[in-house]
Amino acid sequence: MNKTRSQIYIIIAILAVVFSAVFFLLPIEYTSVAWIGYGAEMLAIGLQVPVFKLAYDGAELKSKVLGFPIFRVGIIYLAAQTVLSIILIAAGQSEDFPVWLAALLCILVLAAALVCGITTNIARDEITNIENKTVVDTRLMKNLAMRAQGLSNKTDNAELRSALTKLSESFTYSDPVSSPATAAAEFNLNNLFGQLETAVANRDPGAVILCKEVGKALEDRNIICKSNKN
Repeated sequence: MNKTRSQIYIIIAILAVVFSAVFFLLPIEYTSVAWIGYGAEMLAIGLQVPVFKLAYDGAELKSKVLGFPIFRVGIIYLAAQTVLSIILIAAGQSEDFPVWLAALLCILVLAAALVCGITTNIARDEITNIENKTVVDTRLMKNLAMRAQGLSNKTDNAELRSALTKLSESFTYSDPVSSPATAAAEFNLNNLFGQLETAVANRDPGAVILCKEVGKALEDRNIICKSNKN
C-alpha cells in the first residue's frame, strides 16, 4: 500500500508540473481569467491528496468497493476542472470575458465536487458501520457453534454424544446474525449452554435433558430471528 500511495502522489505531482509547464510556456496573455483557470486547476490537483486519503485508510482500502466512489468523485472533478481551466485560459485571451463569471464557474465546479464527495463519504461510512456491526453481531452465535462442535468429544455416553452432535448441527445451520430482537433469547441460550458445558465436564446425568433445553432455546431464538427479518 505504501508503494501505491507513493505512486499516486508522484502522479499528482507530475500533473501539477506538466500543467504549470504548459501554462507558462504557451505564448499567451496572462490575464485575470487565465490566472483563475490556472489557480483552480492547481487547487483541483492538490485536492486529489485528501481525496485519496479519504478513499484509503491506513495500509488497506477500507472496502473492496467502498473507497472507489470517493476516488472517482475526485477524478471526475479534476477532469471537469481541467476542461474548464483550458476553456478559461483560452477565453482569457479576450478582454471581453468577465472575471466574475470565470470565478463563479470554478466555484460551482468545486462546490459540486465537495457535495458529491461529502455525501459519498457519508454513505461509505454508513455501509462500513453496517459491515462492522454485522461482524460484531455474529460473534456470539459463531462462538457457540464452535464450542458445540467439540462438546460431543468430551463424553463417553452414547445418548449424550448423539444429542450433542445434533445440537452442533443445529448451531451450524442457524442464522449467525444477532439483533436487538434476539438479545434476550441469546442471553438465555448462552447461559444454558454454559450450564451444559459444566454438566458434560462433570459427567452429570442431567446433561442429556439440559442438551434438549439448549436445543429448544436455540430453536426459539431462530424463530425470533426469522420472524424479525420478515
